Amino acid sequence: MPEAGGTGERRYLVLTLGSEDFALDAGIVRELLRPPRLTRVPGAPPALAGLANLRGTALPVLDLRRIVRPDLEPTAEPTRVVVVEAGESVGLMVDHIVAFSGGTESVGTDGPAGSGQRAVANGSGSARVLDLPALVAEAFPHRARASAAGVRSARVEAADETEAERVALVSFTAAGRSYALPLERVAEVLALPPDVVPVPRAGNAALGVAALRGGVLPLLSLPALLGLAAPPPGKDARVVVARLGGAETGLVVDALGPILRLAPDAVDPVPSALSRGGTTAVDAICRVDEAGALVSVLSADRLLEGSTVTASSARSYDPKSANGQTGGATEQVVVFDLAGESYGVPVGAVREVLRVPETMTRLPRTPDHVVGAIDVRGTVLAVVDQRRRFGLPPGEANPRRRIVVLEAGGAVAGLLVDGVSRMLRLDVGAIRPAPDFSGDAVNGVDRVATLDDGSLLPVVDASALLAGTERSVRAATKRAAGRTTGTDASA
Repeated sequence: MPEAGGTGERRYLVLTLGSEDFALDAGIVRELLRPPRLTRVPGAPPALAGLANLRGTALPVLDLRRIVRPDLEPTAEPTRVVVVEAGESVGLMVDHIVAFSGGTESVGTDGPAGSGQRAVANGSGSARVLDLPALVAEAFPHRARASAAGVRSARVEAADETEAERVALVSFTAAGRSYALPLERVAEVLALPPDVVPVPRAGNAALGVAALRGGVLPLLSLPALLGLAAPPPGKDARVVVARLGGAETGLVVDALGPILRLAPDAVDPVPSALSRGGTTAVDAICRVDEAGALVSVLSADRLLEGSTVTASSARSYDPKSANGQTGGATEQVVVFDLAGESYGVPVGAVREVLRVPETMTRLPRTPDHVVGAIDVRGTVLAVVDQRRRFGLPPGEANPRRRIVVLEAGGAVAGLLVDGVSRMLRLDVGAIRPAPDFSGDAVNGVDRVATLDDGSLLPVVDASALLAGTERSVRAATKRAAGRTTGTDASA
């Protein structure tokens, strides 16, 4: 550190925070940006403004104003983000940039904590020199230290165990009826694109083609394929990208239904009396609940038989590539929405997705984020309000809300979310460990995926997400089960 009275001249980036000037050593400054689009991190302290996509990398953006002067609320929007190297690349929100300038440090006796009480001449005045590593360490004392490799290993093991026990299906509605396809035959589920190019004389079921990641995806109306009358697709319509005949084809359905994980004995073959005289596009019938709800499981191999359309080879499907046996390894996630933000969770940890019942049983002596319990085929399931869990403002009841049932590390719980919008198959090369600035190790966000449109998708680890509530959820479930059987759960 320079002695009082000054030493040799160095270069600094001078910036303003509120009404004061501060300086950063120019040697750690990498670039200056206009404020980018930010993805919020749930449970993060106020100093972490969010994550930004910097050339495919998730860049943590810190609000330097809240770090240096946490006692003052920023009064204006930041005008620049300074990308610096502080052990890792970090973006710093600042009010204004004054200049890059040379100067001589001097040691003072006052200054905010973390500034090192150093100053550098700045024209007619002076700017306090920020000790960035000390500031970051003070603002984020609880940065996670867990090994990302260990977390990924636990996640894969939990997913493999869950997959082996149940039949996984993606359900949807077509012409008002419930159908499903095996999860392994569904690449992703997307919103219906606004620009669909019709193909003349392609058949009644062919709606046209749409652009998808540098290629074209054929779109077929599932009701028309099944010989059912249906109105044009509505606002809830989805495109189920299925692997049919060795290629990916988009099946346009009325709406996405629950993701089902059923016991093998809940899936029955089609009765032989219904398949006499020819083949059928239905492979099996599954019993979803004790009320007798049935879902027809479609055959991905026979769905196009007897129709005038064939699967396009424009987006061919290589099973080895999809399973990660070649360089094109992918990971499938379910995307849920909370307070205008989207989050992904590995599909292997999702047992099913349920509609929210009209009533839920309140559970006494549980945390505020445990909003109640529901009966799922004879099993009492505790439901966690994920908005409360992430520290977000409460939401309003609406038909889009869903309960995502997660199972990982021996824990099971339902997450109440604003909606489940789609399923995505992500290139593993586009998924990276999340910067560990969240300040809440149990918020579950351990990775961030960069999507094709440049946006970022936080990916949560089910084991970490459930860890913070496992004990209270188990106790609440035990009490609720005791009440349903007429026993005293506290005995």
